[in-house]
Amino acid sequence: MINVSPEAKQKALLFLSRNQKVAAVKVVKDHSGCGLKEAKDYVDALEEGVNQPVNNLADLDAALLVILSQGNKLNAIKHYKDVTGLGLAESKDYIEKLMQFKVSGNMMQQSRDTDIKNITANATNNQNSPKNFLIKLLIIILIAAALAYFLVKI
Repeated sequence: MINVSPEAKQKALLFLSRNQKVAAVKVVKDHSGCGLKEAKDYVDALEEGVNQPVNNLADLDAALLVILSQGNKLNAIKHYKDVTGLGLAESKDYIEKLMQFKVSGNMMQQSRDTDIKNITANATNNQNSPKNFLIKLLIIILIAAALAYFLVKI
């Protein structure tokens, strides 16, 4: 039994989806440390699974996220369209929703400390802005003018 990480398996599936079987075998061989024949047999088994209908959408989503992580939205749409048999518009919509979910998921993982640092930095920048300085200077001048007016009038 070959021990292949989920990431290596997804890369191999990605290469298979692009009809790059040799690259898929190389990925499996490099990541598992097995021999060439074992890697080829593993990829052959994966290839049979690629040609079957998708039963697990989580596996498909993982494969799509691998493609998207490489900055290749069009290939992700094509892969989804090929695997599911849906139309181009439906595939595009699904990939965009997947991208939005992934981005919002990453945003939720930001640490509280980072948010506090950002708030503090923004507050510091706002306090030292030239606009704030000019407003404070204008208020001081108006107060001084009002005091001078009242002193002269008395």
